[in-house]
Amino acid sequence: MDAKLRDVDYKPWIRNDQEQQEEQARIQQHLTDTCKAVFGANCFVSPSAAVFPDQLQMGDRSYIAAGAVVRDKSIIMGADCTINSYAVVTGNIVMGDGVRIASHASIYGFNHGYESTDKPIFHQPIVSKGIEIGDDVWVGANAVIVDGVKIGAHSIIAAGAIVTRDVPPYSIAGGNPAKVIRNRLEDARRPAASASDNSIAAGAEEQSARDTALAGRLQAFGQHVKEQLTEVLGFYLVPAEGGEPYYIDKPGHRRTVRAYCDATEIAGMFGQLPPGFTRDQMIARLRSYQDPRTGLVPDPWDIPDPESDDPAFLPNTLSGYHLLAVGYALEVLGTHLEHPVHVIERKTTEGLYRNLDELPWVNNSWGAGNWIDSYATGLYINARHFASTKRPDDLFGWLHTHADRTSGLWGRPTAQDGWMQPVNGFYRLTRSTYAQFGLPLPYVNTTIDTVLAHSKNSQFFRDDRGNACNVLDVIHPLWLCMRQSDYRRADIVAWSLEQIERVLGRWQEGRGFSFELETLHPAGLQGTEMWLSVLYLLADACGLSAALGYRPQGVHRLEPAWHFSTV
Repeated sequence: MDAKLRDVDYKPWIRNDQEQQEEQARIQQHLTDTCKAVFGANCFVSPSAAVFPDQLQMGDRSYIAAGAVVRDKSIIMGADCTINSYAVVTGNIVMGDGVRIASHASIYGFNHGYESTDKPIFHQPIVSKGIEIGDDVWVGANAVIVDGVKIGAHSIIAAGAIVTRDVPPYSIAGGNPAKVIRNRLEDARRPAASASDNSIAAGAEEQSARDTALAGRLQAFGQHVKEQLTEVLGFYLVPAEGGEPYYIDKPGHRRTVRAYCDATEIAGMFGQLPPGFTRDQMIARLRSYQDPRTGLVPDPWDIPDPESDDPAFLPNTLSGYHLLAVGYALEVLGTHLEHPVHVIERKTTEGLYRNLDELPWVNNSWGAGNWIDSYATGLYINARHFASTKRPDDLFGWLHTHADRTSGLWGRPTAQDGWMQPVNGFYRLTRSTYAQFGLPLPYVNTTIDTVLAHSKNSQFFRDDRGNACNVLDVIHPLWLCMRQSDYRRADIVAWSLEQIERVLGRWQEGRGFSFELETLHPAGLQGTEMWLSVLYLLADACGLSAALGYRPQGVHRLEPAWHFSTV
């Protein structure tokens, strides 16, 4: 190994040359083939690292340096995470964004059983509660974190610490066993000596106590869901005599493609597979729905009308929406659709602009955003999985020149629904474009003002109202804007806390969530998948998502899915 390559292995932030990029492509493809690995943009895995987990997911710009040992179970890394030289990361581990693990640190997301004294420990079963590490956490050199621990966001684990219990957000923990030495928020909020010192300190302590208490409740809820996961998913699995079982959204409902996808994504949040299917069986089932001629994914139990269905237009039907549902569910399973999305690949810029201009921006902005969601997701699928060179430049050009600088959105409010259509359309549109490709929004602060104004509309939001779509279509835009701006952060957090209280009180035992969230309505797979994802976004806006112990997958994944090269 030459000196230059050795530097890259131990200092992966050094820019790679073309030969090293090609080596990375080979390494990452091997890991994709052997352990269902999923990589974001600009990831690095040293060939000198020992990497052999059952499942690996690395967000954008994350790396594993030489000498690191990453093995067993499920390792999920957010964006900008680092596992430095000679660190050991093993078991079931979930990291948020910006987690830095120093050299020689050891993170063990499993444990040996030792209850029986009648047989050797190494003959007793391995158990795993898993470890969750929130965003922006620094784990110091030689620190040890044991199974079952949750590290709150923005915390520091001191060098040599032995962490055996949960660490609240914004903590500095050290010692053996590790204890919280101090709270970083108190340090940050402590101004120069003044007459208001006592009141500021008291406010910081109260806020820290509230955050710690809510984190505890979120942790308990996430654990409760995990314990009921098999029961909940099994409730919606229908046995078939002499054939393969199938999923339905609710008892008595017809079969749908989406039900399989929701079950896969719910299980994937906890690093599991849905009951009733092996991984290969579910992959075969989901792939079977794609039309190889168009690349679209029609629902065989809801066939489009052949007289009105025009695949060249990418119809605003389930055929297009299932590019999201099926395409992302397959990625949760470590694979992808079998065929490219041909109708996307064949669309010209002139045809795209004609379609965009004809969308119902005046009275159905949600429908317009839904169309763009399907189109942009097809672009992503073709680029990532089928080596397409088709780019979204024309799409983003149209979007930038048509965004309303006075609202930050696309489309106009209606007399009947106010801002509901543009806000909900903004979520669908930006999910598949700005969020999916990791690009900045055009008018962030104006968008925040408009979305927060809509969030106060009691026609859609109050203690007994706020369905999964309407709440998701507020919190995701706000969450996305928070990645670019701190504008009105306190208002966003306050609204999020109100919604968190609603969600935590509406779980239906052994069944999940209803789409409407109210317990008078029956729970279903769609409601369960959406509200678990919404709750994570709400908690993330408050800096407390790591406490939940799961991470949204598939359609509601948090990381950008693809970065187009600017070269």
